[in-house]
Amino acid sequence: MRALSRLRFPSGWIVPAVALAVLVIAVGHGLGVRWDPFDLSGRRARAAEARAAVAAADAGARRFESEGMAGQARRLEHLHQQAVTVARETAAAAAQARSASDASIPLDPARADRLLRHDRELCRLAPAACGPAEADPAAGGDPAVRAGPAA
Repeated sequence: MRALSRLRFPSGWIVPAVALAVLVIAVGHGLGVRWDPFDLSGRRARAAEARAAVAAADAGARRFESEGMAGQARRLEHLHQQAVTVARETAAAAAQARSASDASIPLDPARADRLLRHDRELCRLAPAACGPAEADPAAGGDPAVRAGPAA
């Protein structure tokens, strides 16, 4: 009787109502019912998808960057090998020219002019091949044939 008299007052209904609400929420949660009035899980999913897209783009950029660096290293190594080969062949040609039987004979001025014109024509056709290189003086003391104008 005393329990029934307690239910007449609003404070007597609060405890059973809270207990019933907790029981309904627990059973609903156990059955897989999710109540998300502010769409928090959707926001988390969209944020995770955005982070995944940024990470994928960043990984792609890093892959392209590493491929570019590898290609650049290959090209640089090829250029270095070319420079070494050119230096070796130039040294051999210079040594052979200095030790040639006609190395001490002065060059005819007309032939020197013709060679100079020929060099200038070659430099006009391929300006990248003609740089301002230092030339050794000729063996007979004559001035060396100058390289063409710098590109």
